[in-house]
Amino acid sequence: MDNQTKIKCPNCGTSIDVQDILAHQLEEEIKQKYQSQLANEKKKYESEFESLNKAKEEFEQKKKKENELFQERFEKQIKEEKKAIEEKLKTKLQEEQYEQFNALQKELNEKSEQIKELNKSKAEIEKLKRIGSTKSGHWELIE
Repeated sequence: MDNQTKIKCPNCGTSIDVQDILAHQLEEEIKQKYQSQLANEKKKYESEFESLNKAKEEFEQKKKKENELFQERFEKQIKEEKKAIEEKLKTKLQEEQYEQFNALQKELNEKSEQIKELNKSKAEIEKLKRIGSTKSGHWELIE
């Protein structure tokens, strides 16, 4: 069987193993085929990797814009709530001031009535003093 796979070179007479040559040729053919497939797969991988990186970048930009929009809406809502609270406080302060003013006005009216009563009483006392002094001819304090 050893003789069947070997042939002699007609030029130099060297014995050549046909199986080695065929195996080497098949090996080269398969190697080139797989290298070509490997190159194609590498191109696909690089293309997909680039596509994923682009998608990731777009996602990051979209996320950043959404965060900015959220922040703007959040700040707007805070301003609106702050304004509403300020309005409530302003209204409450006005109500309290109105109540205090009414209480002070009521107190002032009561004091004014007391002063009027006091002045009436003083006027009555003076009138009684005059009446008493004219009857007796001299001044007396009548209590």
